[in-house]
Amino acid sequence: MTQSEIAALETLTRDYSETSRRVLFVLGSGKSPAVEVFQAAAKNPLTSIPPEHLAQMADGRRRSLTLRLPVQMVPDLVRQLARRNVAVYHVQLLDD
Repeated sequence: MTQSEIAALETLTRDYSETSRRVLFVLGSGKSPAVEVFQAAAKNPLTSIPPEHLAQMADGRRRSLTLRLPVQMVPDLVRQLARRNVAVYHVQLLDD
């Protein structure tokens, strides 16, 4: 990763807009605690999660989830997952 790419990512820390962006979460487990965190996040009108992905996660068939949400929600979701003892292995902003 180049310094300019890193700088662009650092700029996201100052993005307090309501612009929803596509973000990938890769977790150690897709069971109930993770599903509960993402279901709660989905109640936010700016957040979009494919319902079939949540169902697959609840069934244990999925450990990753791609959703759309404002960037400032990412640290909060990571904290909530950690509080429920769900390992977060990767979070990545995806191109639209």
